[in-house]
Amino acid sequence: MKKFIITAIIVALSTIYSQAQQTKNLTHGYWVAESNKHNSKVQTIRFYNDDAKLVYEETVTRPVNVKRKRVQMMLNDICESLYRQKQAIEGNKLVTTAFNLER
Repeated sequence: MKKFIITAIIVALSTIYSQAQQTKNLTHGYWVAESNKHNSKVQTIRFYNDDAKLVYEETVTRPVNVKRKRVQMMLNDICESLYRQKQAIEGNKLVTTAFNLER
């Protein structure tokens, strides 16, 4: 009887925790940062919608470290705001403004 109760508790707890691990992707679209190995100071950051269509593109002249979590979150926020606008943007410097890259 004791083994049955312990087994039931373990099964119940594993069921609860397995449901808690399911996450939903809350972001729409995605971004890609491209750089040239010969000129590492210039990067092109492109934002795409869910259908892989280019929504926005910007070339920045100072490197953006996309490996940092804070930078990724800021790029995700820009991507989300572009998704909410539902149209392509031209001529704005969203990334440059977000990261204070102007000098």
